[in-house]
Parts: sequence; C-alpha cells; structure tokens
Amino acid sequence: MFCIFICYLASNQQISRMKQALQYALKVVLTSFLFAIPLSFLAMMSYMALLPMLLDNYNFNAGLSRVDLVVFMVLVVFAILVTAKRTDKINNMLYNKQAIVLKSISASMLVFCFYLLLTGKLSDLSLDEFIVSYGPPFLITYICMKVYPLKAEAADY
Repeated sequence: MFCIFICYLASNQQISRMKQALQYALKVVLTSFLFAIPLSFLAMMSYMALLPMLLDNYNFNAGLSRVDLVVFMVLVVFAILVTAKRTDKINNMLYNKQAIVLKSISASMLVFCFYLLLTGKLSDLSLDEFIVSYGPPFLITYICMKVYPLKAEAADY
C-alpha cells in the first residue's frame, strides 16, 4: 500500500526527485524514532526531579506510547512526501527545504494532536504533561528535518 502511495505521488519525470524525498523522510523518521524514547524518558525524569523543588503537592502522570510514536512518525513521512510533491509542482526544479520542514512538521503535529483528541488521550493530560510527553519527539523530528540535507537542494547549489 505504501508503494502504491509513492507511485501515485510520483509521475515518470519526478520519480528520482521523489526517491530523494523518500530517503530524506526515512532518515528523519528513523533517527527521530531512535532518539525519541530515550530523550523523552530523560525529559520526564528531569521534570519529575524538578517538581519537588517547585511544588509541595504535585501529581504527575506522563508516558509516551510506542503506538503513538509510530503514528506520529507515519504522519511525518506522509507529510514530507506530500509537501515535497506540492513544492516540486510549484517550483518545478528546486525543493524549498524551509517550506517542506515547516509545513510538514506543523501538519503532522496538528493531525497527531487531533488523533490524540479522538482517542481520548489528550483529555487526561495537563499542558505540562503533554509538553513533557510529546514535546521531545516533536523537537527531535524538527531538528532532524533541519539537519539532514535534501539531495536535490544540495546538488543545485
């Protein structure tokens, strides 16, 4: 099904450019998935160590499900590919990496928050629990998107 989606997105002239976007998306997602769980754990433990210093009475409940992380990463891949396809149609020769990064991360975060709202996981979390649980994967994905180059962009300059 994923291959059908890729074939739908890429016409004959754009297959090589879409392969570059797919390689970029996979690098971003695999790196993000590798670092998201340990850094989320580190953020949760740091926040829990900080809470007794700030409040006398506190209640904290946070957790990052692997299913939620996989859903977010799949949304990131699809957002990158769709944004790269749309950007390629507009510019016809150049990928605009800044536009791809901003549009795809914001779209995937918005759809992911909507997914959390539909599944009822968002209603139980306070704002600080949401930020500590889901902030590190968002931040890691954004940093990976900024760090990794798009080959079409690097070859054109």
